[in-house]
Amino acid sequence: MGNLIIGDKALFSIRLETDGHFASASIFCEHEELGNNDEYTLLHTLISLIETKINNYDYSLADKINHLDKESVYIYVVNGYEESTDWRESHELESIWITLNLTPCFDGEIFILLSIKQCDRVIWKKFNSKVIRESFLPPGYVLEHMRSLLNNLLKQQIKTSH
Repeated sequence: MGNLIIGDKALFSIRLETDGHFASASIFCEHEELGNNDEYTLLHTLISLIETKINNYDYSLADKINHLDKESVYIYVVNGYEESTDWRESHELESIWITLNLTPCFDGEIFILLSIKQCDRVIWKKFNSKVIRESFLPPGYVLEHMRSLLNNLLKQQIKTSH
């Protein structure tokens, strides 16, 4: 497969570079790249984790916290997850923290998605940065592009297994 980019870097896109059975991924938000291109993960593991993120996304949590400003959303999700002692609560928070437990490429990168009826609200912070950024995208944009990436990966996997 080589190199695959799904989406528009000016809005949101996912870049995936594959090398046999391994993959490196990054996310672009308003041209800013999140992810470490030197980190690789098993391709089939990444496929499974992307599918889990899509299928377990918690729209009700996004609705619940969308009224908060970006710093408050960040604190609610990141600190809430890190301080949680309840499995259900941490699972709920992980569902909207897209880069959490996705691949080592995103270790330290924060990408939170609030997908609501009116828009996709993306809040992110690069590793070692103090700046929390925010963008508003068309409704369903991020998960639609994640599904597109997943479908491309699954088609490629089927081709290489025959």
